[in-house]
Amino acid sequence: MPIWLFISFSVVVAAIVGGVTNHFAIKMLFHPRKAMYIGRWHIPFTPGLIPKRREDIAASFGDVVAEYLVTSDGLRTMLNRPDTREKATETVLRMTQNWSEDDRTVKEWAVKLFPDKEWDEIRDQSVHRLQEWTANGVKKWLEGKGWDERPLIEWLPEGWEQSSAKWADKTAVVMLTSFEKELTSLQGQLLMTKLAKDVIDRASGFFGAMAAIFVDEDKLVTKMMPVLVEQLRSPKVRATVAGFILSKLGEWLQETPAQIVRSWTDIPEETNSLDYIASQAAAMIQWPKRIDRLGEIQPAHLVGKYEAVWSGYIPRAVEAAFALLDRNLDAIVRAARLQEVVRTQVEQFPIERLETIILSVSGKEFRAITWLGALLGGIIGLVQAFVLLAVG
Repeated sequence: MPIWLFISFSVVVAAIVGGVTNHFAIKMLFHPRKAMYIGRWHIPFTPGLIPKRREDIAASFGDVVAEYLVTSDGLRTMLNRPDTREKATETVLRMTQNWSEDDRTVKEWAVKLFPDKEWDEIRDQSVHRLQEWTANGVKKWLEGKGWDERPLIEWLPEGWEQSSAKWADKTAVVMLTSFEKELTSLQGQLLMTKLAKDVIDRASGFFGAMAAIFVDEDKLVTKMMPVLVEQLRSPKVRATVAGFILSKLGEWLQETPAQIVRSWTDIPEETNSLDYIASQAAAMIQWPKRIDRLGEIQPAHLVGKYEAVWSGYIPRAVEAAFALLDRNLDAIVRAARLQEVVRTQVEQFPIERLETIILSVSGKEFRAITWLGALLGGIIGLVQAFVLLAVG
């Protein structure tokens, strides 16, 4: 064989081997996708490197992102940059300004935010949740206070005795004044006349007969009315009524709220008084009517009406939000569990898509590696040919 042919043959063969080896080495990063077998024998190097070490790569990505790329210190540095806060303030101001020019109602905004639901469904769900939260909040607060364990007197603040005396006195005045107005009214006088007539009719014996003949009910009521009014206005009667109120209040305060509710209402024995009070509290708020009224409100009108107020507070609110975020940034980053998020995303990412992305970015480099393998193979083949010729 001529020397030039031997050298050329050695260079070509070595170059082909080097190029093909590098080409298959690159392909084996992604292929085959799954392990391959001949019978029960596992073919070595299957699956490819990246599919085989997918979980380890995902865990490494997660560690790198959490420990070096997205860290609390890095995020804090970004948040503390003046331009970041200026852009945040400008964004909030622009969003609020755009909102102030939108005439849609809360109902229309809600339908836009939840396009798969109608307003009636949104309203009913909101009412249900608000009523549930209200009832649970009332129950939790009352249970914490000792609804069926502590007497009502322990719920009152210190110094309630002095205020209760004043309250009882004012209540007595209101009651006696109301009774006086009712008594001196036309209906009150008619009632007193009827009572006087019934008393005279029920009188028996000689004095009863004489009273029926000589006593005029109207004149009797006219004579008695000033006396009754004078007694209602007297300090003694006022003090007596106030004392009675205080006495009853003292009795009630020795009972638990649960006992008072049961004694003052007609709830069935099997009904929990705490559930009853919680449901009544939720019903008193009237969430359906409030949500309906809220649905007709146009937020833009409120925003535009108070523009002079909120435009000055937005920079402060942004600063306060950034300060709050800065204080809790470490906890937020820990709670985000970036390692797990990145690991999960990488594990779920299709290998085919990952191969396409890598080849689109590094395709030229991979081809260069293939040709470099061919070049190195050719050089090795050339050196090998000269060595063989020298020795032989």
